[in-house]
Amino acid sequence: MRDRRPDTTIIPPHKYDLERLPFAKRLLELRPGECVWPINDGSPFLFCAAKTAGKYCQHHQSRAYAAHRITKREK
Repeated sequence: MRDRRPDTTIIPPHKYDLERLPFAKRLLELRPGECVWPINDGSPFLFCAAKTAGKYCQHHQSRAYAAHRITKREK
């Protein structure tokens, strides 16, 4: 894994991310309404690309909020 700042929260990969890999897209390939959650560690970065009404699909949105709640509790 790449070097990160000490205050950076790393959200570990999930089984869902592995399932999305065959459908993943590079950033420049993403269209409006596709999830922009990165699902690998680069070379090149691939993004979920599941259909969504917002920035993230429902699965990744719930993971982002869960990580945010955990980080707030630790402070």
